[in-house]
Amino acid sequence: MSKLKSPNAPVILTALGAIPFLVPAGLMVIYRADTILLNTIGLWLLVYAAVILSFLGGVRWGVEIVKREKPRFGELALSVIGALIGWIAVMAFFRFAAPWIMGALSCALVLHYLVDRASLDMPVWYRRLRLWPTLAAALCLLLAFALLS
Repeated sequence: MSKLKSPNAPVILTALGAIPFLVPAGLMVIYRADTILLNTIGLWLLVYAAVILSFLGGVRWGVEIVKREKPRFGELALSVIGALIGWIAVMAFFRFAAPWIMGALSCALVLHYLVDRASLDMPVWYRRLRLWPTLAAALCLLLAFALLS
């Protein structure tokens, strides 16, 4: 297999991992007139985005500790930022229920992608695979932002 072609398992699992972004976004469109349900579904979407930010940080952490006998502090610290942003976003949503939180998570996912895309430590196939699910997740969160505004 080429270093450029994504292995089948990550492609399939990445596609399945996009479902919890797509389904809530679709449900938010369907139930946009019901404010309580709209906010509930928005919370589901927000929590999943926070989980994915944590997961992506874990990938970065894992790559760093496998590639280096003495992992770099900056890389490990960078891997934790997404989880912290997700945690703060969930707490903020419970306190403020503010639509901007969806926009912030969308930006966090895109920034995480851009940092990973630039990393020469990540396999080429992984960096390429991340594009479409990142765009889908970011667009779903921006849709939620628009519907909650």
